[in-house]
Amino acid sequence: MQTDRKKIGLLIIGIGLIVLLLIIYFGFFRKPSPTTEPTVTPEITGQLPGVNETGTTTPGDKPRNYQKYNIAAEATHQTNANDLAKIAMAFSERLGSYSNQSNYGNFTDLKIFMTDSLKTWADKYVETLKAQSAGTDYYGISTKAVTSEVKSFDETNGTAEIIVMTERRESTEKISGGEAYPQQININFVKINGEWLVDKAYWGNK
Repeated sequence: MQTDRKKIGLLIIGIGLIVLLLIIYFGFFRKPSPTTEPTVTPEITGQLPGVNETGTTTPGDKPRNYQKYNIAAEATHQTNANDLAKIAMAFSERLGSYSNQSNYGNFTDLKIFMTDSLKTWADKYVETLKAQSAGTDYYGISTKAVTSEVKSFDETNGTAEIIVMTERRESTEKISGGEAYPQQININFVKINGEWLVDKAYWGNK
């Protein structure tokens, strides 16, 4: 009986020592594992710190508003008297500026603005000028349009007459070597197949 008590006492003492050793181990020798902080993902706002946000896209990212242009929808421009006056001034300058060195190419350039009858006159006139300037080192005339006047304009019948006042200079030795003199030119237009063409052009003195 005494032996059993002695065994029980030793068992209790052993258990107590084991518990004491566990307390000493966990309380003093074992380091606690570091606590893992939760990961926080920063929110992306689309702008840099300290910069005011004015939009979410750059100019190059903005969608383009493409619009198709239909030229056929535009109203056809109707040539009026003022248009013919401008054409007459340009025509008179080109018609009245030529030289034998350029082989009178101005008349050929203007044929797209002439009626058939005026084209025939231009060809004959060039032949006359070439004959007159044969053997001459240099012969030429320069013309500058100064003013224009609409003498008549009839849209219904397709006729118009424009008077252009010019300043001309004739040269026989060198370019722009002669004295300038005023001269007017009367230009008659006719409308053929919806297109205004020069039908007559004749020089005169004002």
